[in-house]
Amino acid sequence: MAFVPTTRSEIQTWLERFHAANDSLDTSRLGDIYAKDAIVQFGNMPLIHGLDELRNFFSGTWAKLEMMLHEIDSFDMVDNRIYQPCHITWQVKNDPENEKIKVPAFGLVHLVTSGPEKGLVSRAAYYMDGAPLVAALQRSS
Repeated sequence: MAFVPTTRSEIQTWLERFHAANDSLDTSRLGDIYAKDAIVQFGNMPLIHGLDELRNFFSGTWAKLEMMLHEIDSFDMVDNRIYQPCHITWQVKNDPENEKIKVPAFGLVHLVTSGPEKGLVSRAAYYMDGAPLVAALQRSS
């Protein structure tokens, strides 16, 4: 169940649930963490608008992953915004090098603060170097 965290331990719990949904590689779980009309930015890529576009964006890549794991480095919350550096580890299916790719990343998420989508992400921006993941995906095809 989504909620708006107010204490440090609640923020930690919220982030753990958020990352668990992503790390499951199950696009049907995105509705548990994102609002229906969420807007998501990945670096220089075009904005992603809404759950359907978000599911489409992730479905191709996630299907090619053996695993994904987010490790929280630190976090802070100001108003309805959570700022969070982390490390993401991926392993790509059929990668001949069987490499575990680990990169630093930074995320900023804005939470819905009232109504039926309270506690879900309304807007997010994520920054990381995806080149190592792209290289492994190319090796595996």
